[in-house]
Amino acid sequence: MFEWLRVFWQGRIFFLARGDQLPRFLNQALKDGVVLYHTQKSERGMRAQIKLADFRCLRRAARQTHTRVHIVAKYGWPFVAARWWRRKGLLTGFVIIAMALTVLSQLVLSISVSGNRNVISSDVLERAEKLGLKTWAYSKNLDLNQIAKALQEQLPDAAWIGIERNGTDIKIKISEKIRPSIPKEAGNLVASHAGLIKEIMVIQGNPQVHEGETVRAGQVLITQALNPSLPSKTTAPNSAVNNAVARGFVRGRVWYSAEKQILLVEDKVEESGRVATGWGIKFGSRVIMVTTQNSPFEQTNKEVTSPFLQPWRNWSFPVEVIRVNYKELHNVHLERSVVEARQLAEQAARTEVQSKITPMVQIVEENVKVLPSNSGAERVRVEVETYEDLAVYANP
Repeated sequence: MFEWLRVFWQGRIFFLARGDQLPRFLNQALKDGVVLYHTQKSERGMRAQIKLADFRCLRRAARQTHTRVHIVAKYGWPFVAARWWRRKGLLTGFVIIAMALTVLSQLVLSISVSGNRNVISSDVLERAEKLGLKTWAYSKNLDLNQIAKALQEQLPDAAWIGIERNGTDIKIKISEKIRPSIPKEAGNLVASHAGLIKEIMVIQGNPQVHEGETVRAGQVLITQALNPSLPSKTTAPNSAVNNAVARGFVRGRVWYSAEKQILLVEDKVEESGRVATGWGIKFGSRVIMVTTQNSPFEQTNKEVTSPFLQPWRNWSFPVEVIRVNYKELHNVHLERSVVEARQLAEQAARTEVQSKITPMVQIVEENVKVLPSNSGAERVRVEVETYEDLAVYANP
């Protein structure tokens, strides 16, 4: 590897020497300190390789022996550099493009918001811009974790906000809180889950609960306040138009649980991992299989996809190429020990609990209980206690 780099850096010339005194030419070149590589004799003369720096030293030997030296090829960095140096404009363009791409790759060129339904995207982008996250900003100077945390504090309906950077693209992912459907409580903050209140912070409105109180899902936590800027006689006293929407945070402890049971002896059907693929053509509802018309397995799970032709707007192609994957199924007899069954049940219960919990919520405590069950099975219950914001707006 290093020898190849040395040869490439020095540069080599492939030449053909022709004449009647080639042995004398070769001896004279060696006396002048010229090193020849890969010397070969041919019908047309002698072929050899020489360093670029030694090529001028061949003039004396060629002149004394009346030998004609013809360059066949040139190889190495000196010739590449000379060729690019003659194209200064193109080289300058490449340098400018590389510098521009380097600078642009460090900037934020696009910002997108996903996962939101009730939270307005324009509001999220406006608040993010005030925190420094905007287009043409230098991405290395942005603390995305702190910006996500600040956005989550400013948006009461957001249970979790994550910001992901993918090159020059910034994606703001939002997981909204579950809002109970309580039409009469529009504009009020209600409890998204049952829990024990530990902290209340009212920004606007009237608190209806206090710290240390246990609330149920849908219970009103903060009611909207009367808007003094509007005359109360123009609308009904309880109208949301005449009231200021409640704002604030109510944090407390919430409990989640899940139970799972795993059999010690179980017979089931599952995929073996073997897959056979067939290709076909679909005309409307008619399918013509070109390869692998039938599944080669006794039990199979057939999956049909169209990897090439996709519908465009409201128009679809009349002819469609489809791919059919035949996944082999086989019967499996499982015998588990008590420890293995408990571990699988605990893992399944924990996965179900995690699906109920809002991402990035602080987990205070987790308990795993082995429950009594019938012989031949193990039942496990996982209980998780979290500390999260309970206040959400009710769905009208």
